[in-house]
Amino acid sequence: MKAAPRARPRRFALTLVSTGVFVLFAFSAWTFDLTEPTFDSAAVKGHISYLASPELTGRGVDTPGIKLARDYIAREFTRYGLSPGGDNGTFLQHFEVSTGAAVKPPTALALERDRSLALSDEWTPLGLSGSGNVSADAVFAGYGITAKNYDYDDYQGIDAKGKIVVVLRYEPPPKNSNSPFRKAPQYSSYATLRAKADNAREHGAVGMILVDSDPERTGPRELLSIRNSYARGDNQVLAAQVKRTAIEPWLRTHGIDLADYKKKIDNAEKPASKDLAGARIEVSVNLEPQREPAENVIAVLPGSDPILKNEAIVIGAHYDHLGYGHFGTRDSSTEGQIHYGADDNASGTTALLRIAEALTRAERKPARTIVFAAFSAEELGLLGSRQYVNYPTVRLSSTKVMINMDMVGRLRDNRLTVFGTHSAQELSSIVMEEAPLRGLQVTESDAVGRSDHMSFYNKKIPALHFFTGSHPDYHRPGDTWDKINFAGVDKIADLVRAVVERVANSRDNFAFVSLPSRPPTNETETARGYGAYLGSIPDFAESGAGVKLAGVTDGSPAALAGMREGDVIVEFGGSKVQDLEDLATFLRGRKPGEEIEIVVQRNGAPVKVKVTLRSRG
Repeated sequence: MKAAPRARPRRFALTLVSTGVFVLFAFSAWTFDLTEPTFDSAAVKGHISYLASPELTGRGVDTPGIKLARDYIAREFTRYGLSPGGDNGTFLQHFEVSTGAAVKPPTALALERDRSLALSDEWTPLGLSGSGNVSADAVFAGYGITAKNYDYDDYQGIDAKGKIVVVLRYEPPPKNSNSPFRKAPQYSSYATLRAKADNAREHGAVGMILVDSDPERTGPRELLSIRNSYARGDNQVLAAQVKRTAIEPWLRTHGIDLADYKKKIDNAEKPASKDLAGARIEVSVNLEPQREPAENVIAVLPGSDPILKNEAIVIGAHYDHLGYGHFGTRDSSTEGQIHYGADDNASGTTALLRIAEALTRAERKPARTIVFAAFSAEELGLLGSRQYVNYPTVRLSSTKVMINMDMVGRLRDNRLTVFGTHSAQELSSIVMEEAPLRGLQVTESDAVGRSDHMSFYNKKIPALHFFTGSHPDYHRPGDTWDKINFAGVDKIADLVRAVVERVANSRDNFAFVSLPSRPPTNETETARGYGAYLGSIPDFAESGAGVKLAGVTDGSPAALAGMREGDVIVEFGGSKVQDLEDLATFLRGRKPGEEIEIVVQRNGAPVKVKVTLRSRG
C-alpha cells in the first residue's frame, strides 16, 4: 500500500533578470509527487473474504472459526517480520471468557403443584436467571415496565414483593411522539430482558415468568435459548420463559385472558396489572456458567528512536464476531445461522493487517514503538481490550495514543466518522489534515463510543475510533464480504497509517483530555429515553457488584458531587446497583434537576454523596 501523494503547491513565479548579455529565468515552481495512490483492493478482498467465509463460522469465541482467524492473523504478523507481543514470547495473549450457561438438574417449573411443565418443550430458564428454588404466589405485571418519566408503571397497584411476576415480552406500541416505547422491531431499552428482570427485582419479586404473546411466533421460535438470553452478573431473580399455549389455560382459571389484557394495555398504553388470587408457581433453576479460552493476537514493531522507542502507539481492531448469533444477534429468528461479520469486524482487522504490512516495509520506521492488537471477545463486552490494558505489552504509562478500527467496511461517498479527535489536543489537526489528501471527508465526534478504544480511554489514554457507520446488516447474517467497499477499507487504512506515523514521529506529549458530555446523537436515542445525565465513566475492565468508575467527566454532576475514579456505585436513590444495566435503568427513570443520594464504596467504606442530575449535553 503506497502512501497517497502529498501535493504541496507553491506559487509559480517567472523573473527576468537582465545582466547585459544574459537573461536569467528564475523559477519557483509547483512541486508534486505525481505518483497516484495505489490501493490494493485485491489484498483487502483476500483478507475479508477469508475472515468472513463460512469456514470461519462467524468467529464466535465459542466456535472453531475463531481459532482459524487467530492463526491467520498470527501468520500474517509473522510474514511481516513483526515481533511477538503476547505471552511467553508468542503472538497470543491468553484469557478466559464466560460464554453462556448449561442447564443442570434440578431445573423444573410447575403451575400449581399438579401442573409440571416439560423443560425445553413448554418452558426454559432464561440465561440471565439466578440459580435457586422458589415457591411463591404469582401476579400479572403487564409488560413489567416502569417508566417514571412517562407516568407508566406496570407495578402500580399490585404488590410484587416476595412473588413471581408474569410479564409480557417486548413493550406496548407508542401512542405519541413523547412515548419512550418504540415500534417493532426497534424496541426501546425498556423491552430488554435484563431491564424487565432488574425491574422485577427492584419491586421485590423473587421470580419472573416471561410470555411471548405474539401469535405469529410459535413452535421452537417462541422460546429464547439459554445462550441468546444469557447475561453475566450476580442475578438475584429466577427468570424463565413459558410458552403461551402452556400458560394461557392456567391464567384463564385465575381471571386473565392474555390476548384481551395485551390488547387493553396496547390500545390505551396504560397498565392493566392484576393480582392472581390463589395462583402459585414453583420453579427451580440450576445454571452452570460455561467458560472458553480466548486469545488476543499481539505484535510489536520496535521504535527507531533511541528515546521515543520506549513509548508506544497501540493500533487495534477486534477480530471476533457473533458466531451463530446465539448472543448479540439483532434478529432472533436467525439464531443458529452464521453471522459472517464482514464489516463487524473483518474490515477493521483487515485494515490492521494492511497498516502492519505497510509500516514494517517502510524505509523509515516509526520513532515510537507500534503495538498491533487484534482483540478477541469484544462482542462479549470489550473483554480482550480489558485484558490488554490490565496486562499491556508496553506499560500504559508509556502508551501515548490508541487507535481503533471497528466497522470501516462500508465507506459511502468517502465519508467516515472519527471519534475522540479531541481526547488529545494535537489529534484533531492531524486527522483533518491527512483525510483530504486521500479524498476522505471526516466528521469528528466527541462521543466515546462502545468499542475497544473505550478500555484505553477509561485509563486516560487518548483514543481515536474510525467508523464508516451502521447499516441494516449490523449483527445479522447479511453482513457479508460482497457488500464491502474494498478500496474504501484501504483508503481508511492508509489514513490511519499516516496518522500513526505522524503521532509516532512527533515530539508532542499527547496529554489526555476528558471528552465533554454529549447529547443524544439522533432522534432514536432521544426517543429511547436515555434519561438524566450523571457523568460517570464506568470501568469496563471490572466486574462484580456495583459499577466501578474509571473516572468522571469534568464539570459533570458526578464530578461536582465529589465522585472520583475508583469509586464503586452500589446504591442509587435508595435502590441497590448491581451492574451498569441497573445504573442505566435508574437514570432513565429520573429527570434533570432531581437531587439523588448515591452511595459509593471508596477504599472499602461506604460514602454518601448528593448529586443533582442534569440533562444530557
